[in-house]
Amino acid sequence: MYYLDNAATTKPLPEIIDSLHRLLIDTYGNPGSVHHAGIQAGKTMEDARKSLAAIFNVPLAGVICCGSGTESDNLAIKGFFQKKPHQGSHLITSPLEHAAVTKTCDWLSENNLARVDIVNISSQTSQIDLEHLASLVNDQTRMISIQHVNSETGIIQDLAAISKTVKSINPDIVVHSDGVQAFGRIPVNLRESGVDLYSISAHKFHGLRGAGALIMNRKIDLIPVIHGGGQESGLRSGTENLVAIAAMSIAAERAVKDLESNHQKLLTFSHRFKKAVREQIPDCQIIESDQSIPHIISLSIPDVPGEVLLHHLAERGIYVSTGSACNATSKKTSPVLRALGLSADQIRQTIRISLAANEIPVDVKGFLKEFLEGVKELRNLV
Repeated sequence: MYYLDNAATTKPLPEIIDSLHRLLIDTYGNPGSVHHAGIQAGKTMEDARKSLAAIFNVPLAGVICCGSGTESDNLAIKGFFQKKPHQGSHLITSPLEHAAVTKTCDWLSENNLARVDIVNISSQTSQIDLEHLASLVNDQTRMISIQHVNSETGIIQDLAAISKTVKSINPDIVVHSDGVQAFGRIPVNLRESGVDLYSISAHKFHGLRGAGALIMNRKIDLIPVIHGGGQESGLRSGTENLVAIAAMSIAAERAVKDLESNHQKLLTFSHRFKKAVREQIPDCQIIESDQSIPHIISLSIPDVPGEVLLHHLAERGIYVSTGSACNATSKKTSPVLRALGLSADQIRQTIRISLAANEIPVDVKGFLKEFLEGVKELRNLV
């Protein structure tokens, strides 16, 4: 089996699986309880928070543990605009965002909490058009939300340039970034990039599903989107998913430690894969930019529907996707690929291969042969 859908979810690290037994058996107390079992659980929770705070170089209070990257995005955006509603509030985002951001922005607009503008994408770089961005900023602009790495194409946004552009015009703007596809794949320095709020999801970097975090680089007043017992400094009520949160901190530490070596492995494989595809399928379009991570390869093969190819490859034990797993059941064409100028036919013919260093095929030559034969076989059938 070749698992090449790591942008959807990653396989938990072996050390996380090994630690699950200890955490589930020995650390079963509620972190909010004051007896020994609760204190022990609370210490495990605190250790996980300290680890994440150190990785992102933020105070302990700057780590808000959530249930997912989607919840983190919602807390950042809804939590900010609902905390202090302002007449004429303005938010800027991009057409490349994950649905967790776009649908939250739609909700703000529908509920008259913010006017939302969409910044243009440069046709040369596939990145944010900084000139257009500057033209959108005004004294009513309160937030900009731009993802760090796109989940369908791997395109990296220059957060430092984006932050500098908007804050030079309006220093009070809060910069939020969905970093779900970025953390663990490229270096993240919130202070240097000028990002105030950053969203991550554990299962994208070999943690467990059911844990994410909102990282606050500076104190931002937010209102909770989940109310109850007041956990997470009152910003995220509900008994903490201690096992998943502890696993997230372990996975985050490992991701940072192995960042450079993993990047080189994936870069080598990505170059080899793209070279083989270009040689064997010359009319295939690889959707890429000079500023892309090697972890995500998006390609469009003429006359072959992506969904059909996905199932055909799966029969050969090769698991890929046609885009974001969160939108996999939608019959609409990808707004991300539309924004990058692809036609409806090209979008329907696009598949996404997303990699992890520990999932790179051991027999690369054998994998390439299997993949290319699968594509050619299907092209002959259709």
